[in-house]
Amino acid sequence: MENIYIFGANGFIGKSLVKQFSSNYNVFAFDRSFDNDFFNCIPNVSNIKLDVIKQSIPDGIPTPNYIINLISIVTAERNLELFDALISSNLTVLLSLYNRFKNVKELKLFMQFGSSEEYGNIISPLNEYNREEPNSPYSLVKQLTSNTAMMLYGNYEFPTMVVRPGNLFGDLQPSSKFIPYVISKLKKDEELNVTPCEQKRDFIYINDFCLIIEEIFSNYQKVKGKIVNISSGDSISLKEIISHCKDVIGSKSKINYGAIEYRENEVMNLRCDVSLLEAIIGRKVKFDVKTRLTQLIEK
Repeated sequence: MENIYIFGANGFIGKSLVKQFSSNYNVFAFDRSFDNDFFNCIPNVSNIKLDVIKQSIPDGIPTPNYIINLISIVTAERNLELFDALISSNLTVLLSLYNRFKNVKELKLFMQFGSSEEYGNIISPLNEYNREEPNSPYSLVKQLTSNTAMMLYGNYEFPTMVVRPGNLFGDLQPSSKFIPYVISKLKKDEELNVTPCEQKRDFIYINDFCLIIEEIFSNYQKVKGKIVNISSGDSISLKEIISHCKDVIGSKSKINYGAIEYRENEVMNLRCDVSLLEAIIGRKVKFDVKTRLTQLIEK
């Protein structure tokens, strides 16, 4: 079997990708700490505790055919003092991994994770060829890291691509995130204090997302040097999400719309263009978010 290195494997996306790939690949999971209860139940996974910036990757483990880099601080804050930490957790990590693997001939693809927030306030649908308008320290540093990844391919032929996910949801997602928070509150019939929730987002269920990542590996020659949106290609308002979940659960919760103000420079409609993705994997991408929400609730 081929070898996959996943950096940042202990997070929501990392764990989900480990589950996806563990049956058909040798998975090497790297992170500073691990959920042992989770990882002990997954076959073909080697867990390696590592701080990528401070520590060298151990010698003696098989060379990778694929690398996924998920390491990042994720924050919605607009605080400019976050720049140093964000650069360390994004750009510095990318360059450190590049220097470690730039001469590995067996490496077919290095997948750097970006964010759809890099697009900022441009009008949807968000196309990979748009000029981005990041509106937060997080999205600006993500854009800088994505551009650096493209430079590494263009100048040095390092087999890099950038994935820009839509709004992911599903099993293993932290309870503080929007959808698990809403579902938890509704199941307890507790009040929800939320924004007006008119903003729309392009949601994709984590299981669907992981399947697409595996399809991209099968088409790795087509994606080197590219930024690729991975999402549903449609958007739905947060109010519709809450309403659907409330109906499925039969919740008596009171929803206090407008109790929380929108973030500064809030993006009101984030919808990704997925035509490039469809051309790469050779099929149409269409997901019913409400069906996936119902499945998640009923698990």
